[in-house]
Amino acid sequence: MVIITLLYTRYYLPPDQANKIGKKYIDWLKDHPPDKTIDKTICIAVMNNEDGDIMTIGIGQIGKGKEKEALEAATEQSIFLAKEIDGFKYKIEVVLDFTEAYKILGMDAPDV
Repeated sequence: MVIITLLYTRYYLPPDQANKIGKKYIDWLKDHPPDKTIDKTICIAVMNNEDGDIMTIGIGQIGKGKEKEALEAATEQSIFLAKEIDGFKYKIEVVLDFTEAYKILGMDAPDV
């Protein structure tokens, strides 16, 4: 069985802020280059949500045992962007493999 833990991020911003976020993200990367031992980007999708905002979805594979570091890094980046972009909102989730989720509970996963 392949065990994989994912970092699932969603960013929401008004369409008139689209150019600004690209520039601010580049600024962020200058001081915070990606650490691929923490997480590696699998894919990024951009679309409009029901409210007409731009929604960006990012999915990254978290390195083994790096869940806390990945969540902290994503949160720090999101807070930076929220301070710089009017109307910016975000949601970050760690998606665990079934057996890994049970380990956090201190239990063995049931056979299903």
